[in-house]
Amino acid sequence: MSAAGVRAGGRRLAEAGRDIAAGLLGGLGDLRRRPARRPAPRVLRAGWPVIAAGVILTVAAVAAAMLLVDPLTPGLRARAPAGVVILAERLTDLGLGGVVLWPLGIALALLLVLRPHLDAMGRRVATAVIARVGFLVLCVAGAGLLVTVVKRLIGRARPHVALGLPGPDPQLTFDWLSWRASYASFPSGHATTVFATTVALAALFPRARGPLLALAAVVAATRVLLGAHYPSDVIAGAGVATLFVLWMVKLFAARRLVFRLDAEGAIAPMAGPSARRLGLLLPWGARWSGGRNGRSPIPLEEARS
Repeated sequence: MSAAGVRAGGRRLAEAGRDIAAGLLGGLGDLRRRPARRPAPRVLRAGWPVIAAGVILTVAAVAAAMLLVDPLTPGLRARAPAGVVILAERLTDLGLGGVVLWPLGIALALLLVLRPHLDAMGRRVATAVIARVGFLVLCVAGAGLLVTVVKRLIGRARPHVALGLPGPDPQLTFDWLSWRASYASFPSGHATTVFATTVALAALFPRARGPLLALAAVVAATRVLLGAHYPSDVIAGAGVATLFVLWMVKLFAARRLVFRLDAEGAIAPMAGPSARRLGLLLPWGARWSGGRNGRSPIPLEEARS
């Protein structure tokens, strides 16, 4: 490649990087500055009483599992059939943060690079998709970051470590502020990621709620079977993820982004772009605006499309 080609490629990469950075910072800034409207959104039909009850039940379930169920689970992997263990090892990777965040991040970056070069309708469609992908990224990354910090501070010994510890209750061994992976059992990061992902997707696609949550439960159960976590770790991770995503839904709904409200404040997802309009984002379906100089800005309000 010639020196001129290298310089041109460098300029295009720099321009794409500026588009991504400007899009991310602009979107987060608009979300922060956008005022909440009335009526205030109610998470689920019964509002905050349901959330408070969920918190109490989650804490009670975690405490009961620590005392009654956790001591029974170490060594499950050795007793399980080989085929079940192999299947669990494949499924458990669905709870890795990178498995979820890398595709979402790449999709978000491509959309941010593509949007400035589309015509007005194409930019509206791209903005609507960006708002939804951005919502998913914030849910998964936010819940995952929170749990990553908390689990390292709490320092609970993982089951395979606890098996070699003395004492009558090795499952209750904690090394506070240890910041070691072997003492990062509570809460489960995999359970947090998979529940944050599926609860967020269920909020966007309510009809798929049952299969999504069933998949999350199966993936979370693999962490116990493989000896990486106790049941209480999984319950705590699922609870934290669910509450965090519900808070994000409320945050977006209050600003009429991605979600809409009825007269009583009940939340429902906004209708997204149709398949025909999504085709405008494909290379053979895109209508180009003729470059960067003549484009008009599309406000975040267009994410309601």
